[in-house]
Amino acid sequence: MKKNNLHTFVICAYKEQPYLEECVKSLQNQTLKSKIIISTSTPNDFIKKIAEKYSVPLAINTKTSGHINDFCFAYEQASTKYVTLCHQDDVYYPDFALKMVSSMEKSKNPIIGFSNYNERRNGKTKKNNTLLFLKRLINLPIRIFKKSKKVRLFTLSIGNAICAPSVTYNKELVDRPIDESDLKSNIDWDTWINLAHKEGEFIYISKALLEHRIHEGSTTTSVINNHAKIEEDFKMFNRFWPTGIAKFLTKLYSGSEKSNNLKETKGKNSTMKLFMVIVYLILTVSGLILYKYGANKGFDFSIMKGSLNIKLSLISIIGLVCYLFSFLIYMLILPRFNISFIMPVTSAVTYIATFILSILVLEETVSTNGIIG
Repeated sequence: MKKNNLHTFVICAYKEQPYLEECVKSLQNQTLKSKIIISTSTPNDFIKKIAEKYSVPLAINTKTSGHINDFCFAYEQASTKYVTLCHQDDVYYPDFALKMVSSMEKSKNPIIGFSNYNERRNGKTKKNNTLLFLKRLINLPIRIFKKSKKVRLFTLSIGNAICAPSVTYNKELVDRPIDESDLKSNIDWDTWINLAHKEGEFIYISKALLEHRIHEGSTTTSVINNHAKIEEDFKMFNRFWPTGIAKFLTKLYSGSEKSNNLKETKGKNSTMKLFMVIVYLILTVSGLILYKYGANKGFDFSIMKGSLNIKLSLISIIGLVCYLFSFLIYMLILPRFNISFIMPVTSAVTYIATFILSILVLEETVSTNGIIG
């Protein structure tokens, strides 16, 4: 087992969580050995016994209280360059540290690194569902344009697709792992937005490197079951979008997040319809922007000696694939909605998003007449 002095896992333990031991074991089974610390503000015999059993240092926060202060205290316990704040009920795959540290070390100026993930429900691994597919799709542009503030802010404008327990921070650039906020369910989302404004890179690893446990006692499940989250989601979307679009995105977002609820919910067909709409919008806009971006880097179309020659960059090809899939999904959407509703709504969102990204990503100049048009 390789050792490293660059990375630390800090487990944020709270009360008596039955999954804590499994989390510790997964960290000790890493192919790249990192330092492991357990941090808690609720010390008890259960946590102490696990720390002693696996010879893991235990840091007890006795000075401050509250979710934000607990995370900041845990963050301060690490002396290494990179820190992963682990959720006590999650399981990390053996290559998490190796993949994360090597990816961030290859970057010139990494702010945070984060990865794809699977879910663990009732003891079983779930690799695919509505929410996972949507988050992977949203994060794809970050993998391609990891240095672009504009791209990562755009992805965050359509939802929080970053898995918090997968995030590894660069302490040289990030002073606090979570920002002070009056939000309850969207503190992480707010923090990612603030970090997205920094100079540097967001490193996204598309391979699933952990399993995020979904259970009735988890924070994720409890906040989704709280209707106050819908209000907070609207506030977040309204930071980027006009009120009408913000409400539309809030409805889509809350619908897709129902997959985090362990209980069967009504309106499954409605959720799937909304999910298809948001996938269509993302693929359409991504297809247009990626094709144009790639064409700007290199495009050639000619006919010589009776032969058709087309030269496209890889990014343009990805854009074409996205656009093709968006067309196929639209064919599935049309029979499920009134065309008098779905046509103007999707057209409006597509045009506005494309207009904004053409300025932010493609750096196109737009005249006053163009804005009015």
